[in-house]
Amino acid sequence: MSGQLPDKDIIQDRAVHGLPVTNDEVSHIASAESELTGTGPIKGGKAATAQSVHDKQQNFLEKAGDVARKPAEQITKEDAAEVQKAEARLIGGQPEKGSMSANLQSAADKNQQ
Repeated sequence: MSGQLPDKDIIQDRAVHGLPVTNDEVSHIASAESELTGTGPIKGGKAATAQSVHDKQQNFLEKAGDVARKPAEQITKEDAAEVQKAEARLIGGQPEKGSMSANLQSAADKNQQ
């Protein structure tokens, strides 16, 4: 991330494609934005977007990890819904077929039968 700051759409696009936004990147963007403004990061700016994406990624990973540690036959519809909600927030829309939450929903449906 040298030189220019990444566009907010690029930061969000990284999340959609499963590329992590690290704490170091968030700090770098915030520092660069502060240098440009002379007053600190901008509300709703690139640093805020990067922090938001990072936080959403961490939330999704936590929720998915919690469910992934369960035996497959114990995955519930509630588990699948929780992961789907976190994934939808992360990518900014409904997860597609074949996504983590779709696979969990399939497992939950089988378990309910």
